[in-house]
Amino acid sequence: MNDRRAILIVEDDEWWQTILREPLEDEGYDVTVIAGYEEGRQALETRAFDLVILDLELGTSEPILGGERLLAHISQCHPGTPCIVVSGRGSTWFVRDAFKHHHVIDYIPKSRFDISTYINAAKIALQSTVDPAALRRTLEEKFDLEEIQDLCFDLDIDFDALPGEGKKARELIAYCRRRDRLKKLATRIAELRPGAL
Repeated sequence: MNDRRAILIVEDDEWWQTILREPLEDEGYDVTVIAGYEEGRQALETRAFDLVILDLELGTSEPILGGERLLAHISQCHPGTPCIVVSGRGSTWFVRDAFKHHHVIDYIPKSRFDISTYINAAKIALQSTVDPAALRRTLEEKFDLEEIQDLCFDLDIDFDALPGEGKKARELIAYCRRRDRLKKLATRIAELRPGAL
């Protein structure tokens, strides 16, 4: 059961929109398809998505490489939202950079696209998600600064190296998302504050 998890697909080619949308709808997901960078940003501002699947080259949008800009926007404004890149473009350098700096869970080249691999990647991405908003609220409401510092120590995270001021709850969540450590963070929070999540 997927509880109608919301997935945003950002792809400018109509044929690929159908290829990406239909298998996920068949699995019961709530799928929204958008064609360009600006529309993608607007969709992300109006609704929370559990997963974003996007192409890198969005030819009908400005700029042409709107997918890369959208990844950067998601990392900055919606940290922890998992992304899957399905693209005909993608150098080794870009792919490595996307996994390192953005919450990219998988990269699927269009030249080797396989529906079962694609559905599997989406399922894995959705299973690995922990609600970052709930974690942040818990950190902000139930933990003081010293406890968050201790939490970082427990998880081998340098609290002082995190950007921002104060409790740095948002920055801690973003850090853990980028390094696929949200489950560890959630587990530790649950141990310290049973029933808080």
